[in-house]
Amino acid sequence: MIARRIIVLLLLLGALAEAWPAAQTLVLVVRRDSPVTDLDSVTVRKLFLGVPVLINGTPLRPIRNRSEPHLDEIFLQQIVAMSQPSYDRQILNGVNRQGWLAPSEAASVTRVAAELNANPNAVSFMWERDVAHNPNLRVLRVLWSD
Repeated sequence: MIARRIIVLLLLLGALAEAWPAAQTLVLVVRRDSPVTDLDSVTVRKLFLGVPVLINGTPLRPIRNRSEPHLDEIFLQQIVAMSQPSYDRQILNGVNRQGWLAPSEAASVTRVAAELNANPNAVSFMWERDVAHNPNLRVLRVLWSD
């Protein structure tokens, strides 16, 4: 009888552990062989606002990960520190007045990984759990964690 209770208790604890939300960490990523070794917060913000950022004389190519609505919230609040309308205006002004390129956008994690793999100067952000399964990507830094 005691053994049965212990088994039931262990099963319930296991189910509870799976239902408990895991901590989420958003990371800045590049291709494994990318020449980019580190980017500070100001440089990351500039990059995703369309301002040209050069590494060894070559411009970096930002890729905005649009795979989840929660990523958009974090991107706007933590990375560029703007509302969506302000961000859109800033990108439009940079493109029209300065000739800067707007960051490209990818609607899935698979697409983000494909674009990163295609260009050693590409930089994006994704959940750390998505990077862990892809040996072709390298984490530069943590951008946000809950």
